[in-house]
Amino acid sequence: MADKTISELISAERIKPTDLLVLEQDGAAKNASGQIFANWLTSFADGHGGIQSWVKINTVGLVDTYRFTLADGSYMDIPVTNGRSITGMTLQTTSGLTKTYRITYNDGTFTDIPINNGRGIEKNELIRTTGLAKTYRITYNDGTTQEYTVTDGAKGDKGDNTYTWIKYAAQEPTDASHSIGDIPDAWRGEYNGTLSQPPADWKMYKWYKIKGDKGDIGAPAVLLQRDTSYMVSDSGTIVPSGSWLSEIPNVPQGKYLWTRTVLTFNTGNPVTSYSVSRFGLDGTGAVNSVNGKDPDPTGNVRVNADDITTSGGQSVEAVITDIADGLGKKASSVNGQLPDTDGAITVKAENIKASSGKTVQTELEEKQPNIISTGLLKGTGNGGVSAAAHGVDYQLPIKTATVTLSTSGWSVNAQTASVADVAADSIVVVAPAPASRKAYIEADVYCSAQGNGTLTFRCEDVPSAALTVNVQIINR
Repeated sequence: MADKTISELISAERIKPTDLLVLEQDGAAKNASGQIFANWLTSFADGHGGIQSWVKINTVGLVDTYRFTLADGSYMDIPVTNGRSITGMTLQTTSGLTKTYRITYNDGTFTDIPINNGRGIEKNELIRTTGLAKTYRITYNDGTTQEYTVTDGAKGDKGDNTYTWIKYAAQEPTDASHSIGDIPDAWRGEYNGTLSQPPADWKMYKWYKIKGDKGDIGAPAVLLQRDTSYMVSDSGTIVPSGSWLSEIPNVPQGKYLWTRTVLTFNTGNPVTSYSVSRFGLDGTGAVNSVNGKDPDPTGNVRVNADDITTSGGQSVEAVITDIADGLGKKASSVNGQLPDTDGAITVKAENIKASSGKTVQTELEEKQPNIISTGLLKGTGNGGVSAAAHGVDYQLPIKTATVTLSTSGWSVNAQTASVADVAADSIVVVAPAPASRKAYIEADVYCSAQGNGTLTFRCEDVPSAALTVNVQIINR
């Protein structure tokens, strides 16, 4: 109770006869029992009608004064002296390791207490290294220092290299069956250790199942729809954009006709292919006659002397006839060509003008050459015609083939079949024949690669019977 005032203590609800009370009497501190206090109050209250209230009316230092008011209006003031308690403690000064604290009491007095602290470490630092020895310095809060040396252990031996090796197995290896290899399969084994070569002992691997169980059989690939549409374009290499037509449109000379084929299956995305051809020019501007003479079936124009007009308005035939008749009319020239010493005049194609105003030589040079190409033709754009090339001018017809995958033809779950019309860049669509559909799907067979004249198939499980596969080939 020395560190608290009486007012700070928990209030008592009543005074029992066995309680002890502290009071000051005749200048001395004394104790009294609760019974004595109760007897005194009873004696005091007698004749005054009893105690009406009991309150603290003031505090001076450690003395609290309480007023007892009786029922008849009279009262009595009773002073109570509290014990001295601490109200605060603060650091006043520091000198070296000595710190002085001041304790303040509730009566206004105080006491200064010096306290000597122990020596504390402020920092620990590495100051030098010699070989494996490292020297550290400790600095204390009193300004003193101390050095100590720590010797590191010698460098250990170099550890062994570690290796990771991976193997595979079709089923979980056991003592009875433990065939392992390098081809990925349902189970994978991992070895981590110091062996520089993969161990042959399957027990040295930790095995994990990496392949899930086979899923439900999916629907077979079935061709549901084939759509063909057309569009005219100025380019034979850039796929046109716009509205495709269901009917072949009229194609102007020199333009390109694009054909788009879309194959829609019951699964996956549609397969789209294109073919393109060019509508050639009609030969406008080529020779169709010379001086009114039409070409013969071989494309040549035969011009006789009577078909050629001289500068005098006569035909060459008439001039020659006049000379032969000896009429004395000796031709001086024909179309600017003079007679030779025998009187003969040689007229060449370059000396004869056609009705077009050009020389026969020019007309012949501009004449369209004979067409000697066979098959599909295309215009060259300058009046000529040449053979059209597939993959450039048009798409080859779609080919079909049937492939038989025999049970003995499988090797490491793969089989390569010969298909004559397949090229490395062909668009190939494969589907099982109806009779082979169930076995084809259950074995998870698919076409994995193609080459010139070959298709390679792979399977999840080797089928127990031969399979028939239908193939559609689109070559550009």
